[in-house]
Amino acid sequence: MLTGRMLVPAAAGFAAVLIWGGTPAATAVAARDMAPALVGMARILLASLLLIAVIVVLRPKLPSGGSGWTILAISGLIGFAASFVLQSIGIAKTATSHAALLFAAAPVLTGFLQFLLDRSWPGGLWWAGGAVALAGEAVLIFGRSAANGPSAASVTGDLIVAASVVCLSIGYVAGARLARQIGLLAATIWSILSAGLCFLPALPFLVPDLSAMTAIGASSLFYLVVFCTILGYAAWFYALDRGGAARIAPIQFGQPFVSLVIAVVLLSEPLSLTVWIAVFLILCGVWLCRRNQEGRAGRQGKAD
Repeated sequence: MLTGRMLVPAAAGFAAVLIWGGTPAATAVAARDMAPALVGMARILLASLLLIAVIVVLRPKLPSGGSGWTILAISGLIGFAASFVLQSIGIAKTATSHAALLFAAAPVLTGFLQFLLDRSWPGGLWWAGGAVALAGEAVLIFGRSAANGPSAASVTGDLIVAASVVCLSIGYVAGARLARQIGLLAATIWSILSAGLCFLPALPFLVPDLSAMTAIGASSLFYLVVFCTILGYAAWFYALDRGGAARIAPIQFGQPFVSLVIAVVLLSEPLSLTVWIAVFLILCGVWLCRRNQEGRAGRQGKAD
């Protein structure tokens, strides 16, 4: 049960998840007006321009030492630049519902990378959950049958989105390590800005496409820049800071299912038999991983 002190952070966390849940649909709509790769670049570049004012006002801390700058480069170039561009290309080539469920694997991949770096391996329950969740992703990508009916999904698009999820997970791990040095907000601001600098040479190619966008496409891009990239992260960091990661982080597991609802209601995408099987397997797998992590945290708490 939420206490009075937790209501505002929890509300901020739910707001972030609802905002991020619209990312696949907004990306798909924006990609109708411009080359998909340019959608990801425009999202980063425009967000970077808006964040310059934030940097001037807040003066976020910079990383120190070679390792800090290396982690920043990984977070910015892989976690944001590569992830956003691959995400835009992949979503344009597959169904939004597929993209939504592929993002559900991010917590499992992030956990694996964290365990790998820490050389602290989880219990058998986590491995079982990870295997079940990834089996669900495999069914989603490669499971095609006549019973599914017509679908906009493609194996190529799914694989590209899956690659973006891998990049996103690498970015999460790098960002978390950078945040230990300079804080969550500063780590995200500098990561986005470093990704923006990477895409600065593409600006001349973006201007004609941006000026030719329809009202719906421009609104979708505005949503991606202002809500998904800036306000969503701001709300999420506020929630983590005030509510604690242990209480707030599980809220993010609802994000793919928000995206699913949006895909069905707003984009009229059908949910095939393959999608339902994948949903079941991914839900079971993520639940097993969470159970293992909760049990591990409980044992560490008792030991302390």
